Amino acid sequence: MVISHQRTDEVYAEYPVEHDTEISQTWIHSIELSPWTDYYRVEIPLEGGQPYLVLEATEFEEYGAGMPLDEGDVSFGNGNIRIDNIDRKFDTITWFHSHSADYELTVGDDVTISADQLPDREPLELRIETAP
Repeated sequence: MVISHQRTDEVYAEYPVEHDTEISQTWIHSIELSPWTDYYRVEIPLEGGQPYLVLEATEFEEYGAGMPLDEGDVSFGNGNIRIDNIDRKFDTITWFHSHSADYELTVGDDVTISADQLPDREPLELRIETAP
């Protein structure tokens, strides 16, 4: 897994991942001002194709404009709305990183990246690469 700048490709973090590694991305939503977490799973095709991420679920406190309406299974619990079984594929995840968004990225059970470990106010990208 590589986190890099979207335009310059400067690499800020690299972590080894395997097929089915779980990655979660949490931040404070800029409009709702409440935590939002997306849950991904790493897919590495057996036939040697390009690895990708699968968005499996998302969890948040408030439901508003721009939220998914027609995919997955919605449930409510512990003060949160959760949508499971989204199963949307991504080659990359892109975002504009901000230290003030209380960002946190968790890779498997071992790695947690906090907001201040990545550059502030920069367009970032997370992608899965195969080892050379």
